[in-house]
Amino acid sequence: MRIALAFTALLLPGLAWWLWLGDRRKDGAQALAEIVGISASFIALGTLGFYTVRLKISPLLLGIVLGLCFGVVFAGLIRRGKGAFNKTWLFALLGLAVALVWRFWQARELVLPNWVDSQHHVLIIRKMIEFGGLPSTLEPYLPGPFYYHFGFHAVAALFSVLSGLDPAASVLMLGQAISACVGLTVYTLAKQLGKDWRIGLLAAVFVTFVTKLPGYYMTWGRYTLLTGVMILPVAIAEVLHAWDNHDHWWQLAGLSLLTAGTLLSHYFTAFLFVLFLAILGIQWIVETIRKKSADWKLIASIAISTFTGLVLASRWYYRIFVYSNAASRPVFRVMETETLKSAWDYLKYLVGPIGGYILIGLGLIGLVWSVFKTKKIIFQLWAIIVLFFAIPTGFRLMNFRNDYFALVVFIPIAITSAFGIVLLFCKLIKRKDIATVLVLLVGVALGITGAFQNARAINAETILATQSDLDALEWIKTHTPEDARFFINTVGWSQNTCRGTDGGGWILPVTGRWTIVPTVFYPMSADADYVKRVADLGMWAGSITECNDDFRQLVSDARINYLYIKEGVGSLQPAALTACEGVSQLINIDGVHIYLISQPENMP
Repeated sequence: MRIALAFTALLLPGLAWWLWLGDRRKDGAQALAEIVGISASFIALGTLGFYTVRLKISPLLLGIVLGLCFGVVFAGLIRRGKGAFNKTWLFALLGLAVALVWRFWQARELVLPNWVDSQHHVLIIRKMIEFGGLPSTLEPYLPGPFYYHFGFHAVAALFSVLSGLDPAASVLMLGQAISACVGLTVYTLAKQLGKDWRIGLLAAVFVTFVTKLPGYYMTWGRYTLLTGVMILPVAIAEVLHAWDNHDHWWQLAGLSLLTAGTLLSHYFTAFLFVLFLAILGIQWIVETIRKKSADWKLIASIAISTFTGLVLASRWYYRIFVYSNAASRPVFRVMETETLKSAWDYLKYLVGPIGGYILIGLGLIGLVWSVFKTKKIIFQLWAIIVLFFAIPTGFRLMNFRNDYFALVVFIPIAITSAFGIVLLFCKLIKRKDIATVLVLLVGVALGITGAFQNARAINAETILATQSDLDALEWIKTHTPEDARFFINTVGWSQNTCRGTDGGGWILPVTGRWTIVPTVFYPMSADADYVKRVADLGMWAGSITECNDDFRQLVSDARINYLYIKEGVGSLQPAALTACEGVSQLINIDGVHIYLISQPENMP
């Protein structure tokens, strides 16, 4: 019950906005998508606001904010009465429930969020909860300034506090909920483009069941990008809605919030949104030249709203610019030949399996067809650019590799393929009811086929922690001092960096205890000496295979007093420690061995 109430509380800001400023012409799915997107954006922006005024978020302050949101929602419900909702909401909630069950079922094997990115996401959320808001640094866990995109972390931290779940469990649960909501937001964009609920429904089914992504995000733990991917379609849809309906300025407050939310969720989705706005600006210029008159009010309303969102997020983007050396990055890069060879295989893997390939073919038909069916080709041009840079052509736009584009290319593929199917049936069959039935049958068929193909959304090689690791972490929290220092098995990750090979990589995020490699986030530190020292220790630990002088020297230099060793994983195994003097086993939890080192600085 508490978890359900926590999810409900997360949606209060968006629901308040919808009841007072939402467009009643939109159906329940569109409204629910906007509520989700605006809520996530509001939470991120509110977190930045408290950071800007140097005000920590205490339980009392959080209670006041939630109380105000509830009050606004309650007043809105009284004001709207029975007209606040209609029967389309029931279908929207039912569809979302199906998507939630599907995403949670796909994640059923995981006891902790997957792979290495999840570890620093949990660490950041842990720090935010302890600090009471957005921190300037992750100390004492990691040195240096904190300037990472934090939209997801802000929402997850709030969810963790409200639900009572620990940060790791919150990330795992919230991540799948966000993945389920992507179907809603893609529905909103598709319907806004095609003015047809059938196109929106097909697109939602495709991204939920047929395409590998976004469901496969859980195998990497890429929940920051996933949050941006969730908000981006709503933001684009809101721009198009304003373009088509000439909304009043107060109705565009949601667009300002969605702009800020997109910018704060992930740098890449921020870039994609700006790219869309640039194409829209070009479209407006073309129309102005063609008509020989300019609709300044229309373009100004969109420009002011989105610029307001940029201003609201600028406090953090200035910090990013200062600490990330963004100005020194080239606009275009050329990929190396070796990278190109593997990039093609990776692209086919991401856009597959067979259901994804079918959608690509249908999408190309829909893309070409929709160009001739609509007067505005803003989305089509945006889709073509995304598709082009997803292909390993050898060119890299700014700092974004082709696989970045490949991670979001499912959005235009799903929407354009839905266009192709609906336009085809409407062209061949004059009776709308029969065409609708056939469209729904195609959607069901492709959805079921895709569900069978994507039933396993997790790469087994990326599962670092199992139930035994989770139990060992709980034991560490209750049986070791807070200043404990752990040796863990490591392996090379990217250039000159290392990661943990098993549940040992979760020791710092979950328990706060020191480990040789403090998640793969440590290169973000501005302290070059620290980064080199950690990298050297990580590579050194990865070379240890037995209890010898090299092992003892490492233990002494790093002042290690505990070992975390999992059977069958990593270079150092329990058999090598059986007769190791000064090392005594404390517990064996289903193959996870935890050892105590007696006076490591004086080991023989």
